Amino acid sequence: MVKKTYLVEGMHCSNCAMNIEGIEDELPGIKQISASYQKGRMLVEFDEAKVSEVQILAAVGKRGYQAFPA
Repeated sequence: MVKKTYLVEGMHCSNCAMNIEGIEDELPGIKQISASYQKGRMLVEFDEAKVSEVQILAAVGKRGYQAFPA
């Protein structure tokens, strides 16, 4: 398992953070996502053998946000 932090643009409320955290149910291999709209960040713990960083960032993009490695 790997833990990585990403900067996220476009979050403006707690519902935005919850929306991003919903990716955990969507992609296999993600153990946990913790997003904070106040900090504009998300912490993702995932298994690199099951899901890639590119897939995670694409899933965030599909929800209307932009994420970058911190």
